[in-house]
Amino acid sequence: MVLTGERIEELCRQEALAPPAQLPAFWMGAPLANAADELIGAVVLQVYDDQPMPTSAEQQWFMFAARHVGFALDRVLYHGRLERQVALRTSELEGANARLRAEVAGRKRAEKFQEVLFRIAELSNTSLSLEAFLSGLHRLLLEMVAARNCVVALYDMGSDLISFPYCADEYASSLRARKPGKGLIEQVLHSGRPLLLDPYGSLPGVAAEEGEMPPKSWLGVPLYCDHELLGVLAVQSYDGEVVYGYRDQEVLEFVANHIGAALARVRALESLQQAYADLEQRVRERTSELDAVNAQLEFDSLHDPLTKLPNRNYFSKALRRAWDAYLDGGDRFAVVFIDLDRFKLVNDTLGHLAGDHLLFEAGARIRACLRHYDFLARLGGDEFAVLMFGMDAVDECEIIARRIVSEFERPVILAGREVFSTASVGVVLADRAHYRQADDLLRDADHAMYCTKQQGRQGYTLFSHQLRIDQADQLALETELRRALEEEGQLLPYYQPFISAATGELAGFETLVRWQHPQRGLVSPGVFLPVAEESGLITRLDRYMINAACAQLRAWRAEGRVDEDCALHINLSSANFRDPDLVGWIGERIAHYQLPPAMLHLEITESALIDQPEAAATAMQALHGLGVRLALDDFGTGYSALSYLHRYRFDVLKIDQSFVFDLDRKQESVAIVRAILALARALDLDVVAEGVETASQQAMLKEMGCGMLQGFYFAKPAPAWALDWDKLARLGREPDRVA
Repeated sequence: MVLTGERIEELCRQEALAPPAQLPAFWMGAPLANAADELIGAVVLQVYDDQPMPTSAEQQWFMFAARHVGFALDRVLYHGRLERQVALRTSELEGANARLRAEVAGRKRAEKFQEVLFRIAELSNTSLSLEAFLSGLHRLLLEMVAARNCVVALYDMGSDLISFPYCADEYASSLRARKPGKGLIEQVLHSGRPLLLDPYGSLPGVAAEEGEMPPKSWLGVPLYCDHELLGVLAVQSYDGEVVYGYRDQEVLEFVANHIGAALARVRALESLQQAYADLEQRVRERTSELDAVNAQLEFDSLHDPLTKLPNRNYFSKALRRAWDAYLDGGDRFAVVFIDLDRFKLVNDTLGHLAGDHLLFEAGARIRACLRHYDFLARLGGDEFAVLMFGMDAVDECEIIARRIVSEFERPVILAGREVFSTASVGVVLADRAHYRQADDLLRDADHAMYCTKQQGRQGYTLFSHQLRIDQADQLALETELRRALEEEGQLLPYYQPFISAATGELAGFETLVRWQHPQRGLVSPGVFLPVAEESGLITRLDRYMINAACAQLRAWRAEGRVDEDCALHINLSSANFRDPDLVGWIGERIAHYQLPPAMLHLEITESALIDQPEAAATAMQALHGLGVRLALDDFGTGYSALSYLHRYRFDVLKIDQSFVFDLDRKQESVAIVRAILALARALDLDVVAEGVETASQQAMLKEMGCGMLQGFYFAKPAPAWALDWDKLARLGREPDRVA
């Protein structure tokens, strides 16, 4: 949606909304959609400066950017959800690990407790006196708690006295038996629960005995035997740095619970042993779960989720290992790069589910062509790669490459339909002499696959040293072509005239591009035009030539060399039909150079109509609206010439030179040319015959009624300054003779 500030203000009035404080010059918005074409938001652009409204191209770019922003945002959201799931799972694993560590630490403490309790049990089974027994018990307790000062108090309900059979204290060597009072021991006996006193807390109504040194920290726990309260086990500290805590309380309680009776100790020991066995089992189960989760995470990180084949990361690691082994004297290997032809068409036509099924089937078919020890991976999209081990010669690679190509000649059933998706294959053999690192092998295999696509797809290409040279030269040529488009004087328009067959007068020129390279010399169009097509520079090159030709035509008109009946033919590639500004730009050039639009003839090949049928029809209609004339180049050499004449509106047919070449030698060529001329007359189209090189060809074409002739017989392509205007004038005076 594109709105001006006035339109926004109008909408606010209609909807009874408060207008913005500052209205923008224009406002442009587009929806954001994810890969499933579901609406997830919108992107808005508003400009407050006094700027013109966006052009159609800018709107198209905005929509294009919004589309990709939506896809990118969808991927970010998906990755965010995935990261949160991974983070959640990681948190769960960390929590499980922490619990395991805590359980292991608890097990160690339990082992320590078990050892001490065992020694206590041994001590209780001896014939030692109570004092000796308690003294030994104190030594064992010191191994677990800072119990330098320890007291055991027993309560006799019959005499109502608290006795102290054992006392180890820094300030009191012994304690006398006494009636229960308000001391700390009495508090434990009264509540039957442990009591912990630290320097930061106090107990109301509790004070130290007269003459006793008040402790800094005190801990006492009750002594039970079969739920019968016997007394108190207490420890105390006079050192401010030794402060008892709840862990010490647990230890003291644990020990105290086993002093009462041997039977209670045995029962507790059995319970501890069972708890130990359960803990061991839980540790084993948790460890097994953790190992399984780690194994699954590692598998997912190295494999494609759709086909379950190794992914690009895994393939790169395997490729480097194979290369390192090869450098160390191991077996030679080959890298195969496979790309499915027309996969995007299947995906866009039948849907992503069908595309996923095709990818899965492709992986299975490729796997069936390989040996069991070859390594197959999906690199992404419709690209697969294979490491073929033990390959010593190119012939062995060719056998498997042919097998893979032939495997895709069978149809794939997708959504109840038979679909054919052929494969383009590139193969490179490991070679220490030409490679320094493993990744270069994958790069060259990819380049070989691309060469297969350039040769018509459905086949294989073996990467060779010559391909490597051509690849480097192509990259250099692309860079130099970019530089030539930015400079003046390298890319030159050459003009080849064509004449009226009836009068011999000049009828027009065809503009041909030539590249005068400063180092390479004159570069053939057959060399640099494919580079321009592949790199996307062809649209810039076409515009460069159209602008130069229009400027030259204006100069000729100013010099009086040509009039409005002279046609200027310029080639237009299919890539231009994707440019929404093409028609506007051509109209601007025509107006800039003040040319009659009918003088400009744009030549379109049948391949351009195949590549962009809908866009071509729209652009051609708009060009006709400008008054520009259109010519169908190389007529008769494509697949659907008659259907194009029926569907598209052309003004001129150009008979391909392959028919003219054999005109005076083969009757078939004569018949074809006569048929084309008859068709052109029926459709009211002008005709230009290309490639006229002999007088007999000229005479035959004139006799058959061909309107215009072009070829070396009249003039070779030449730059504007080298055209022989006197010779062209003589042709008009003597149409049947050529100087």
